[in-house]
Amino acid sequence: MWRKVFFLILIILLAFVEIAYSKEVFVAKAAKRHVKMTGFTRPRKVITISSEENARCLKVYADVGDSIGKEGIFAKLDPTFIDLDILRNLDKQQANQTAVTFYKKEAGRYRTLIEKKHAAQTTLDALERDLESAREAADALKVEELILREHKKRHSIVAPEGWKVIERYIEPGELVGVGDELAKIGDFNVLLVPLALTPSELITLQKMKKIVVNLPELGEKVEARIEHISPDYDPGMRKIKVDLAIEKFPIEKRGGIRADLHLPMDEAKGAVVVPESALVQGYEEAYLVRENGEEVPVIIMGNGGKDGAKRVRSKDISAGDRFILNPPQSGF
Repeated sequence: MWRKVFFLILIILLAFVEIAYSKEVFVAKAAKRHVKMTGFTRPRKVITISSEENARCLKVYADVGDSIGKEGIFAKLDPTFIDLDILRNLDKQQANQTAVTFYKKEAGRYRTLIEKKHAAQTTLDALERDLESAREAADALKVEELILREHKKRHSIVAPEGWKVIERYIEPGELVGVGDELAKIGDFNVLLVPLALTPSELITLQKMKKIVVNLPELGEKVEARIEHISPDYDPGMRKIKVDLAIEKFPIEKRGGIRADLHLPMDEAKGAVVVPESALVQGYEEAYLVRENGEEVPVIIMGNGGKDGAKRVRSKDISAGDRFILNPPQSGF
């Protein structure tokens, strides 16, 4: 009889043990550490506008901070002298055309006289030579006119529409020469954030489906995308230069606004994130309990980034291992 009572008690104790360790389990996930890097916004492109002509400035259409208008003109230079050159060229062309008409008519007349043997061949040869020279002069004057008109076109200092003036070096009335810098303008339609990343950080960035940067000065977050990746490697920083592009911005787009990027990098091997309720903690030690009841000592590294989560490390733990939630807390 006592044997039956013993086995009954044993079964009850085993049932209690099984209930104690049949609680909900979880799967350990690889721990992440967020690497923070900071850059500052700048225009997508910056160019310097220079003069290609020697002339006096008549008017400037955009000041610092202004956008280039639809016509794409930043300033205009005085075209007085180029207009006079074009007028002189047109007069020469008209006079030359008169000469071409005369030599052509005379050559035709002498050709008829020669056929009737009333004139010498040498006179016709001279007329045809003069006619050919006049035609060559006409072609040269037409090319000269094209060159002069191109020079006149460049008396209007053009710039890309919508770009903004960063610096301005010219005022109306100033005399400018060929090669003089007139302004520096930038494309602020898209802002770039230059960063320097290690190869592993770059790989993590490229794998991200959605890149978000924080603008702490504005209290906003915006989406970004990779614009440029340098094929070279900076031996001084031991990093690769990368530009992020921001198209939508909460305020007027401008340079110098701080942008923070947080990259979720994998921790070293053996570092995982676990619910805090899965930890059995004492004064100096902590451990996790596997499904089979095995206790695995761990080192607590800090918060796991979520409510009720901790980052822990152990050489005996890998991402994907299963542990018990809410194990019984035993004293150390």
